[in-house]
Amino acid sequence: MEKKSTGVSRRDFLKVASLSAAGVAATGAMYGCTSATSSAEESTTTETTSSWKTAPAEVTDFANEYDCDAVVVGHGFAGITACRELAEAGKSVILVEKQAEDTYAATGNESAAINASILKERGVPEIDPVEFFQNWMTITGNYPNPALVMKFAQNSGTTMDWYLSECTTEDLATMTTAFFPPTANQMDHIGAIKFWPSVCSFYGDCNQTKLHGYNRAVAQEAGAEFHFATEATYIIKQDGAVAGLVAKDADGNAIKYNCKAVVCACGGFGNNLDMMKDLMSDIAGALVEGEAIAPLIGGNDGRGVQMAYWAGARLESQPVPGMNCKGFSIPGKMNCLPQALWLDENGKRYCNEFYPTSEQRGIHTVYSPRKTKYAVVDSNFPVYRTYMVPQHAGFEASDANIASLQTALDTAYQKFLGTYVEPEATDDASAQQGPMVAIEYIADDTIEGLATQLGLTGDAAASFVESVARYNQMCTQGFDEDFGRDSAVLFPVNQAPFYACASVPVVGETMVTCGGIITDGDQNALDRDYAPIPGLYVSGNDCGRRFGIEYITPIPGVSLGLAITLGRECGKSVAKFLA
Repeated sequence: MEKKSTGVSRRDFLKVASLSAAGVAATGAMYGCTSATSSAEESTTTETTSSWKTAPAEVTDFANEYDCDAVVVGHGFAGITACRELAEAGKSVILVEKQAEDTYAATGNESAAINASILKERGVPEIDPVEFFQNWMTITGNYPNPALVMKFAQNSGTTMDWYLSECTTEDLATMTTAFFPPTANQMDHIGAIKFWPSVCSFYGDCNQTKLHGYNRAVAQEAGAEFHFATEATYIIKQDGAVAGLVAKDADGNAIKYNCKAVVCACGGFGNNLDMMKDLMSDIAGALVEGEAIAPLIGGNDGRGVQMAYWAGARLESQPVPGMNCKGFSIPGKMNCLPQALWLDENGKRYCNEFYPTSEQRGIHTVYSPRKTKYAVVDSNFPVYRTYMVPQHAGFEASDANIASLQTALDTAYQKFLGTYVEPEATDDASAQQGPMVAIEYIADDTIEGLATQLGLTGDAAASFVESVARYNQMCTQGFDEDFGRDSAVLFPVNQAPFYACASVPVVGETMVTCGGIITDGDQNALDRDYAPIPGLYVSGNDCGRRFGIEYITPIPGVSLGLAITLGRECGKSVAKFLA
């Protein structure tokens, strides 16, 4: 399968690639395809001269050359499932991964799954795929590619069974399911938006890196090859279709892969500041002086999106969503406390605190002064805190978590009274207040006193007291005529002692990016005219139009769930193309 390269002429392939402004600019005449900076593209991007869009010099001298049907770029969740599916379909496939094999580690642990066998065996309620689809499209404003969303809804369960097929009984015993069994007062919807605790969580001895190893072994048994410590550089095109891939090994030697299809599954561009500025223009444009988009250190550099774009694929015109970047940063105290009343620096309420999707609750802070915001609750908060839907940033109301919350409130009140005594150190770290952050509260016997402790004076202090009274009035009447908070989660702040915490909004941080390249329902990348590019496929977090304005979690772990299912579906699409 391997042979020494003897060099390749320019007409053997069409390069459209770049890593920096020092690269050589591509032209439509050279590549036989639309220029990477067409007028249509210029009208939908904020920086048309960004260095990442510029093509590098062509490579003609290769240390090694390989022939195969398809190359999958990236050993993430979409990449490994696409590779395994292709191998099991009888196609010769090579997966290239920039991490070294001996230190390879998957990122993430929780995976949403709809009607997987392991979940049904544990009693997790089944989900109607059509209902899930309709719910998803409602939350996302009907922006996502409906074919991709429905493929996830309809195939998630069988794909998870397949993905876990090599697990032992001992492996599966370490799997947990967040928010199941449900705790007291756990809800399955807020208003019209539904949520499900249908998640496979692997935080124990059997983690996702181990599961990737299982799937890699199956793919290898079926004939797949894995080239670790190998970084993809650009895609080769000939006569408008994919003809191969150029990469480099750990020593910097150029390698050529001759193939008919390439799957870009490189995990987004969270560590590429220039790409984040360009493709997340809503956040870049909303920043104030002193703020900056914060790249994810150690994250992916956007190579998959770059390579597809350089090969003629179309970028999303809507800003690419990021995970948890629109609003309060992670850990975001306010975002984690939807049961509370939220007041701004002027002592005024400014939004629906318990907007159903946690990732969208902080959006309003993007367009407000970066000044301290306050979450206010009363002594009944431990009860109100149990009202939650299964999602990221959700609070699991276990006995230990409620006890920890009560301790935090009691501590705050004792400090207010001056009776607090520091407890002896303990090694027990089992109790938490929630999945993200331990929150420090202040306490007072009156709302006026609470405002004073928070440092509010004058009109702001008066507005603080008036806002609490106004909110309590709406809780009594049973509907929120100011911001439309659902009546099921209207919790008054009227029983002393009262508690508050403060948080300063931080905008521009993100855990991962969630899109970039426009594809059809087969995850075949589309060109500037929305026509499929033969042989070019994009999956995982390089694939656009799976979310709306922001990442959402009607099931915790949908990022990995989508990648696993749509990665396999992408493999099926490529196998059909190669048939």
